[in-house]
Amino acid sequence: MPEAILTDRIESLPAGERWSVCARLRELSIDSECPADGSLQITIKNSCEAILVCMILSRCVASRRQQVEWLYRCWDLAPYPGE
Repeated sequence: MPEAILTDRIESLPAGERWSVCARLRELSIDSECPADGSLQITIKNSCEAILVCMILSRCVASRRQQVEWLYRCWDLAPYPGE
């Protein structure tokens, strides 16, 4: 089965965020670059990479309140010790 590749260009992040997102994606071996035009270009090769990109970008664009609410939802879903 041929591999589907999605390339996206993100221009709505502040410049400083673009560089930190790009660096984190590279740490995770996800193809990304910040060209001279100021955008962030990401190449997503599989669903795992798509989830990672989504999580990294949401961390940058979500408000503190949204991040705290997400964290509480994760705690609610966590299995209890001993089960």
